[in-house]
Amino acid sequence: MSHHHVSFKDLPEGGEKFEPAKASKLLTILLAMAAVGLGGSLIYFLTGDATQKAGFAYSWLYAIFIGFTFVAGAVFWIMLHNASNSGWGVSIRRLFENLGVLALPLLILALPLVFPSPLQDTLWEWIGHQKAHPTYDDLHHAAEVNHHLHPLVSKYGYLNINFWSFRFVAYFVILWYIAKSLRGYFLKQEKDGDINHTIKAREFSCRWLLFFALTVTFAAVDWIMSLDYLWFSTMWGVYHFAGCAWSSMAVMILIVTYLRSIGYLQKVVTEEHYHLMGKLLFAFTVFWAYIAFSQYFLIWYANIPEETRFYLIRNTEGWRDVSMFIVVGHFVLPFIALLSQPRKKKPIAICTVAIWALLMHFVDIYWNIIPERGPSLGKGVILPGAWIGDVLALIGVLGLLGYLYFRSLGKNSLYAWRDPRLLESANVRN
Repeated sequence: MSHHHVSFKDLPEGGEKFEPAKASKLLTILLAMAAVGLGGSLIYFLTGDATQKAGFAYSWLYAIFIGFTFVAGAVFWIMLHNASNSGWGVSIRRLFENLGVLALPLLILALPLVFPSPLQDTLWEWIGHQKAHPTYDDLHHAAEVNHHLHPLVSKYGYLNINFWSFRFVAYFVILWYIAKSLRGYFLKQEKDGDINHTIKAREFSCRWLLFFALTVTFAAVDWIMSLDYLWFSTMWGVYHFAGCAWSSMAVMILIVTYLRSIGYLQKVVTEEHYHLMGKLLFAFTVFWAYIAFSQYFLIWYANIPEETRFYLIRNTEGWRDVSMFIVVGHFVLPFIALLSQPRKKKPIAICTVAIWALLMHFVDIYWNIIPERGPSLGKGVILPGAWIGDVLALIGVLGLLGYLYFRSLGKNSLYAWRDPRLLESANVRN
């Protein structure tokens, strides 16, 4: 990549507008993925027996949560760039902004999980108990007979259907609002060139970082941890936050590389940007490993039955091999690969690592959600054949989000062309 110093004369007036025609093959593939995945998911669910339908609930939650991690991670990087007054990230910030606003269409895809449905009843056992005992007094009386309900009684103020449903929708709305607001500041700046929009975006990001942290933490608790309402971990929210940041940076590396391959971002993205993105990917590789080990160590050391159940299931039969694979694949291999500075500057090398990171992120979220499926349905550790629904749901959700994402890139410039720090970004040096 060229190290030629970039000036405003080198950049087109109005920035670079993405032309969907240049990405027609990719858009066709993504649309086909969406059609096959969503159509196949509907057929799989409607034509399956009771066990297949119940198992598919976990497939849909898995696909939605994968999409959520990408969107939440993108919002985090937008806010961090603004709150820290980052200069280098201006060249790619718009790409994160467009990914963050996908929270709204993702909410639409997630609605079958929030409205009363067979999917909801299968996933969260505590919801079934509350439907059978709709008031706190009813649940309290039931707990006198069934002692397993005592924890649910004590958590009733938080784990009740109405409050849970409100939070479910609020998580998506908050992420969408943050991304849309921050993108709005810089779109206004492209009209009047006023630096005050940059200052407002920074102030907004600093105020909303707390709400973002609460959103990611409680979304992970509400959707994944509460699959077993007896289980708990104080590291859970941070664990999934690390996964959000890690996976979304890997996605951005691939998006930037694809756009450059078809002629965009040639002046504003250099090997220095790849180096910086690679360093952040490396940082969250280490951070995720630290959090994952801390969670495991604390639960192992305390040896409380309600906590150890999580790892006991994942050390049974085939899940033990997956657990060992995650240790090596999610930490050891990326850690070694990202140690090299030259490797982080080479698009082919860093893209290879990014693809591997996404694969491991898929495996990690799968390992967090799917082992609960077999035991909850009384079908053993692994539900045979259910992987078909997992694949269909995943390619359907990601195919549609990918299609909407690339279609949206043509509405505005690919980068904030009137941001006062754009040249600083284009000429960044590590």
